[in-house]
Amino acid sequence: MQSQKELFISHELFSKDPFEIVSNPIFQRIYEIYDKVSQYIREFLNKNGFLEFKSILLGPVTDPGIRGAKQITVDYYGKEYKIMSSAILYKQFLAAARKKSGKEGKIYFFADNLRLEPLETASMDRHLVEFIQVDLEIADADHFDAMKIAEELLFYVISRVKENEKELKMIWEFFQPYWESRGLKQRTELKLPKLPLKRYTHKEAVDILKNTIQENPNYFEQIKRLFKIEPKKISYTTEIHWEYEWLISSINEEPFFIYDYPRGARGFYDREYPDKPGILMDFDLIYPEGYGEAASGAAREYEINKVIQRMKETGERLEKYKWYLEFLKNHGIPTAGFGIGLERLVRYICALPSIYLTLPYPKIPGIYNL
Repeated sequence: MQSQKELFISHELFSKDPFEIVSNPIFQRIYEIYDKVSQYIREFLNKNGFLEFKSILLGPVTDPGIRGAKQITVDYYGKEYKIMSSAILYKQFLAAARKKSGKEGKIYFFADNLRLEPLETASMDRHLVEFIQVDLEIADADHFDAMKIAEELLFYVISRVKENEKELKMIWEFFQPYWESRGLKQRTELKLPKLPLKRYTHKEAVDILKNTIQENPNYFEQIKRLFKIEPKKISYTTEIHWEYEWLISSINEEPFFIYDYPRGARGFYDREYPDKPGILMDFDLIYPEGYGEAASGAAREYEINKVIQRMKETGERLEKYKWYLEFLKNHGIPTAGFGIGLERLVRYICALPSIYLTLPYPKIPGIYNL
């Protein structure tokens, strides 16, 4: 029989009297950190001129660029609507509207998202079906402006959380026995990152991964053991797969950026460099110590002809995006932004073996619970 402590790490946890688990003092501390992190994010954004909007839950379209996850479709009074997997198109709309009104053009929301993630992600420790993404957008900005906000936001939240690091150390002590088995580094303190954060181009990141694996082929076996998957091929023309995000994360000691992804790796809304065909003005923020992706962002494509061309390339049905294309045609301006996963940030701060431990009723791909 598993001990109570082992059940905390098991995906079967919430079939084992969830009230007893959720009421445990260690988990209550995690939920308190979750609440404080939410407050600190709002503090930072409000101080920097951002206005919070309520996020949208239902719409005729949602973000198609969700890395293999399935969208959820509902009947909305006889029309096919989508539950938001990401409100990226709507925040672009809101930032432009805010700018048009004479304001600074900075907006954000705590967006509830639903994604039917592939079953294989259940063992990756950082995917949920239901999660909150703090989405923000900035008018008249590019991806470098968004990266600056992202690193400053992370610095601010960590600096505020460190004011009560004693509570964190209790959580770390509890979960420390499970870090190694989940590919995580030992944690004795929550380090304040040095700004500006290190930046790798996508090509540089792929080079690092290839060289790392060439020097130590045992990483393939470690990936299989940790995540119960067969490692995919590393490519200069696609996304960096989740298992390799873990690897490049685990060999870094501070958060860092990967930017300039190839055109085929992201959605139609990420802007292509005017002077670098095939390269997108986008980025990911990656946590160190094996925790993987923190945030993803980009400068937005806003010229309607380019957007339509990209939509056609990816097989999108233009009629579904009628409102969005009308907005771009009549009001489109340069914007940039990113989304940072709230549960992923809490997991990193609390050094949790799995992301589902951040929530009292998590939805894990393929796992049935309350």
